[in-house]
Amino acid sequence: MWRIWLFSFVIFILLISCVPEASLNPPEGCTKYWKESFRLEITPEMIADGDTFYLDGKGYRVVGVDTPEIHNGGKPKGQLGEEAKEYFEWWVEEFHESVLSVGEDRYGRELVYLFGTDGSAVYFYEASVTEMGLARPLIYEKNSVPDLIEDIVDAYRRAWKERKGIFSLWESAPVIRGGSNWESYIGKIVWLEDRVESIFTTGELYIARGNFASFIARKDGYRCMFGDFDFRSLEGKTVRVYGELWEYDGHPEIMVRAPFEIVVIH
Repeated sequence: MWRIWLFSFVIFILLISCVPEASLNPPEGCTKYWKESFRLEITPEMIADGDTFYLDGKGYRVVGVDTPEIHNGGKPKGQLGEEAKEYFEWWVEEFHESVLSVGEDRYGRELVYLFGTDGSAVYFYEASVTEMGLARPLIYEKNSVPDLIEDIVDAYRRAWKERKGIFSLWESAPVIRGGSNWESYIGKIVWLEDRVESIFTTGELYIARGNFASFIARKDGYRCMFGDFDFRSLEGKTVRVYGELWEYDGHPEIMVRAPFEIVVIH
């Protein structure tokens, strides 16, 4: 009898250890937005990746976050993309979903904030997947709900502090410098190091251009994430930036999401 009890106890421990802990920390403020949302029945088969799903032929893009790609396209296939998709699949099986619609993107997909409930609490998917380290903030002011964006930003800081997901490689990610075979690291999480020679802006971006690389920050996200940090202060300094490596116009590039991803070497 004791062997049966012990076996059952071990199985129970294994099961609860598989529950993603971020989903157990629902933001207190999301309940009022959940009340304005409408119910959708989402199944794992509808999920394309960690931030996109399709229902009855219509595409839905979860806003406020950017999960790694699972296929090469406009952005490269990213590290932890499959894990983000699996987390989304787990989420829709665990909770009853509803969405708050905030418009459409240029591809005709409906832009939504995603909530889930288990009958006892309301959970916010974007904050949850971000706290797991499986998403980065991607903020557009035109469809932002400030309270929800704040939840996402806080979740990203927690993921960094606790070294979850993408930040689990903080100590071990390769350092890419001039002369490195950087092309083989496209889509991977790396440290990109260069001396910043100039800083300029476009309509949507701050751009720090180095000898062989560039670092960019979206202005909408900058206003939410960077606080008193001055991107222009990097000019003339050698910096090391943590993130997913992209290629643009024949050189390596990283989009900076938060100031703690930047380390000034000298």
